[in-house]
Amino acid sequence: MQNVLPQNMDNLLTSDRSLILRYEGEDDQSYIVSRTNGARLTIPKNRSVPKPFVDKPPQPLSPAFRLLVAAFIGLAPAGLGTIVLAPLAVLWSLAMVFTRPLNRSDRKRVVAVCAIAVVLLALAIPLSELFLARLSS
Repeated sequence: MQNVLPQNMDNLLTSDRSLILRYEGEDDQSYIVSRTNGARLTIPKNRSVPKPFVDKPPQPLSPAFRLLVAAFIGLAPAGLGTIVLAPLAVLWSLAMVFTRPLNRSDRKRVVAVCAIAVVLLALAIPLSELFLARLSS
């Protein structure tokens, strides 16, 4: 008697009549199922669609930061590159202050660019003097 009940349950579950909805297929937006009376239903998947990648507009001070990086690298050959590139970074950032309306964070970045350029120049000038003194002797 106990063996008969699970077999009957398996037959009931696998029978098409016992199913309320039957899976028919799917596409990108929805699942397609059919009811016992043969009516087809379309059920949306409600998946979130990823937004395409949107490029951020270039920051107005990014060239100044690139010049500062180059000025830092310019410390290696006796500070000569820094003497040229650090003032260019300051000039670029000051040009952005006077030609574009900058938000508060960009104005803070301008101050940071100027401060870093002054520190790099303070390192580069003695290095350059040592290099030029070495060349002249």
